[in-house]
Amino acid sequence: MLESFQVLGCSAGIPTQERGVTSVLVSTTKYDIMLDCGEGTYLKWLAAGGKWRRLKTILITHMHPDHTAGLIPLIFYRKILRIEPPLTLYGPPNLESWLLNSLEEQGVNLTFELIVKSLEEFPEFELADETTANTAQMKHKIPCWGFRLEDGKRSFVFVTDTLPCDNAVKLAQNADVLLHEATFKDEHQKLAVDTKHTTFS
Repeated sequence: MLESFQVLGCSAGIPTQERGVTSVLVSTTKYDIMLDCGEGTYLKWLAAGGKWRRLKTILITHMHPDHTAGLIPLIFYRKILRIEPPLTLYGPPNLESWLLNSLEEQGVNLTFELIVKSLEEFPEFELADETTANTAQMKHKIPCWGFRLEDGKRSFVFVTDTLPCDNAVKLAQNADVLLHEATFKDEHQKLAVDTKHTTFS
């Protein structure tokens, strides 16, 4: 069952001393799901009380560094600490090759099973504890997905880095919680459109 969520980072593009880039931790009664893993997420996750044995799944919306740059360190630290259970990731089609190439180039030989699945092949999938995930593609400069997590009673939707679009509305229909990025103030609407992001309004 979905229990709670914590925003680990929400700074757009560049982390600051006070605020990390994008990452959210969703907790069920039995395990945790991480959505995006920007730079510095590991330390924010630890500060929020993150536990390795609870972190089973990571969902990645798109491949921009402020959403993925914390993944390699997180996986590396997991190996060093000898965390053995499998770790499953869902994300863009090029996520797996990027991860495996990066790990190989850095000489990181994993001691646990890393399962990486493409959202193009798995737009809907089941997680443990009767939780399901549905996805929809957003309107960004590169392929980007939003996520809806449901357990039959509660629903949580995460949408980031997109122009306002019908898919976001459909994904969020009747959700209990919608967490949606707002990268730009209203006076920067042209910049938001040019870079395919959302304003506050």
